[in-house]
Amino acid sequence: MFLLADLVELVRRPFAALRTIDQRRSLAAGLVALGLSITLPAAVAELAALAPFRPPPNLGSLPSLTAQGADIYARWVYGHRFLLPIYGIVISFVLWVAAAGVIHLIARTLGGRGDFAGLAKLVGYAALVGLVALPVALVDALLKHQGASRAEAAFGQLVGLMAIAIFLWQNVLLVVAARDHYAISTERAVAAVVGPVGVLIVLALALIILGIIFAIMAQQT
Repeated sequence: MFLLADLVELVRRPFAALRTIDQRRSLAAGLVALGLSITLPAAVAELAALAPFRPPPNLGSLPSLTAQGADIYARWVYGHRFLLPIYGIVISFVLWVAAAGVIHLIARTLGGRGDFAGLAKLVGYAALVGLVALPVALVDALLKHQGASRAEAAFGQLVGLMAIAIFLWQNVLLVVAARDHYAISTERAVAAVVGPVGVLIVLALALIILGIIFAIMAQQT
């Protein structure tokens, strides 16, 4: 129950809440927060996977090769729709832990005095903020079940914008957490956070592109 209270405080007074969490919460609490931030969205994705297949809209307006690739990718995603959230749990956990490790190494290199366990706890709570979007994702899943294409497309844009906003806010929280936990300047905290996050974004994009390529190749063979 205290995790819900911490989440409310992170929304209401994020910077003060981070200092309180750093002082009073345990590493186990941070790991539980990280686990919930990963598994609950995956559960909603499994719910959305129960919806019937619908081809991507406006395929006719795309070039033939692009339309073919989009249709093949959509069918591949639908065929693996129950496994992808499980893969997402593993990949998300690895990426969050890897980000925490790299941030720790850079912050210590820049003269910070904090420990990795404390940062890992704060990273878990930064990830927990992503649950703010859970009700929106749940509504999106219900729209998929109802087959309301227009409402789903409009609401899907809101989901995307909210995901970007939360991602940026999580990075702000990571900068503040690194600054306070390691007692370094804001500039050094930005350097410690932005570098690893940028690398992970490039890695994630590369994995997505490779997945699309492999899906198209598998469908053609």
